Amino acid sequence: MENPIGKPLKKQFRMELAKLREMDFKAKAAYIWEYYKIHLIAICLIFVAIGSLLNHFVFNPPPSSALFIAWSSGFIQDEQMNYLSSRLTEHIVDEDVNEIVEISMFVTGGDPSMEMASVQRLVAMIAAGTIDVFILDSQLLKEYSENGFIQPMDDILAEIRLTNPTAFNRIEEGITLVLYEYDEGYSSERIMGIDLSNSPLISELDVFAQELYFSIAVTSGKIENIPYALMTLFE
Repeated sequence: MENPIGKPLKKQFRMELAKLREMDFKAKAAYIWEYYKIHLIAICLIFVAIGSLLNHFVFNPPPSSALFIAWSSGFIQDEQMNYLSSRLTEHIVDEDVNEIVEISMFVTGGDPSMEMASVQRLVAMIAAGTIDVFILDSQLLKEYSENGFIQPMDDILAEIRLTNPTAFNRIEEGITLVLYEYDEGYSSERIMGIDLSNSPLISELDVFAQELYFSIAVTSGKIENIPYALMTLFE
């Protein structure tokens, strides 16, 4: 049984071919553009979209995060963040691995609506385990410890003490104890932050901030990279 739909299409296709055979190149181009330009544009857009997706996900994918640092003390310029990110990435990430250390500034103080949006973003990222490290002032260090946003640093410092005693001696000078609730109704002073005022790398940046404390997010998924970041700041 013949296909009643396919037959007219074949006939139409043969007629179009017959028309094109009788035309020169210029006439063919004008004819095709006149009657099929929408189809040609659609095909071009599809190829561009496919090429973009292939480039993004296969040929040139964006780097993933080796460590995410939330900066919430004072003001840091984009150039300073990029420099710090580059230096930390050099020490933490192998050359053949497509990862970087990300640094993002979180607004504290100022416009209430911006601060509220920043707090909502912060809480969502902590819940998702996206943030690994905080840079805080003393007030936020206390608040984040009380709210359970950061965790004690004893294990990290013990590892650094074994692997890099020189860096540990410098880090030890900045150890900061803050009240930490380790069980419901029970709390004690624990090492919750490291004062970065003696960090050679931070001194290079000349950041506009009076207080900078390094602390670890309670939901960090990159704990293995944090000791290297802290050692880099004090080497």
